[in-house]
Amino acid sequence: MNKHYTITKVVTRNFIMDWVAMFQNMVGLNLLSYEKMVQNGMQQIQDQMEKDKIKLDWYRYEITQLTNGAVSITLYGDKK
Repeated sequence: MNKHYTITKVVTRNFIMDWVAMFQNMVGLNLLSYEKMVQNGMQQIQDQMEKDKIKLDWYRYEITQLTNGAVSITLYGDKK
């Protein structure tokens, strides 16, 4: 039985978030719009796991920046 579990979501930013992030970056603030984008992707993964009734012994997120402001968020771990 395969105990390993992997799920990947790709989330993208939008035009408004780009402008807000550019302003925040110029004045040295946290990039809240990007943090929100990553949190949204992580929440999508958690929701999918709950829907599929997946329980994990351990897990890790891997976040990879893609082109044009998109990120790939992968969760992997071992099922209980």
